Amino acid sequence: MVTSELNDIRGLLLSRRENPLGSLQEARESFDQLCKLFPAPPECSFASSVLGGVPVRVATQPSAEASLLYVHGGGFMVGSAEGFEGIAGTLASAVSANAYIIDYRLAPEHPYPAAAEDFLAAYSAILDSCESANEIVLVGDSAGAGLIVASLIQAKSLSMAMPGCVVLFSPWIDLTLTGDSIQRKASVDCFLTLQKLQTCATAFLGPDLGGATFILDSDLSGFPPLMIQVGSDEMLLDDSIRLARNAGVAGVDVKLEVWPCMFHVWQTFAPSLTEGRNALAASADFINAVLGRAKAVKMAPCVAATGNI
Repeated sequence: MVTSELNDIRGLLLSRRENPLGSLQEARESFDQLCKLFPAPPECSFASSVLGGVPVRVATQPSAEASLLYVHGGGFMVGSAEGFEGIAGTLASAVSANAYIIDYRLAPEHPYPAAAEDFLAAYSAILDSCESANEIVLVGDSAGAGLIVASLIQAKSLSMAMPGCVVLFSPWIDLTLTGDSIQRKASVDCFLTLQKLQTCATAFLGPDLGGATFILDSDLSGFPPLMIQVGSDEMLLDDSIRLARNAGVAGVDVKLEVWPCMFHVWQTFAPSLTEGRNALAASADFINAVLGRAKAVKMAPCVAATGNI
């Protein structure tokens, strides 16, 4: 059902999509301002730190039983750890975990494999600090979600331990954009455009996109329990469907949720969107179930940092 709060957010996103900013720096600042509409919960106080030589934002809590490593989206070109404190802190609080948000290097200044190197360095440091890899939860959205999957494939080849579970919000898996939904959903996607996706893919990988679909060609056997949330109105819908199918064929415990009428990474609008809060509650329930905790989560409405959108 399309609600007034959903229509308000769609209007905001369509306005941003139709009026792109002139410079990359302006785009980065604007995207951060949008992300910061989702504030961290009061019990999460973030501070700057370093993890495996990689800059991170960290929030610890005395009762933490796990470590949640969050990898933000932004097409590999925009986004920052500070901008994602709201979603990472909210999830970490719901699953009793310390939160770490990676500030990986961005393209085009730092193209592939810089971001993957940063993730693996931070993940390796988390592994070294935990008694068991099962205490680690990986969460990412969009490009960050794809970075998690690609890096875990590499980690598996290096015989690194797998985390306890992985949660992906609207993952960008196929940078060559071959999914049927790229065209099929173009008219209803209020967030993404083909030009935006092509620009980001080229900035990240360069003009030669050969091998950019390697995730979909890889054997995912041995991966931890996986949850994927994607909106029915996303151009990247087929990325999630194909990833879930490949994971299932490989014997991975995978849960795919396709949310009706939702747009790309709607979870980041939880302060103003009921479906955002419900999606975060469902992902927290999944994490708690995998970690063996009988704890049902209900996300209460919260106030956006600068008021309602």
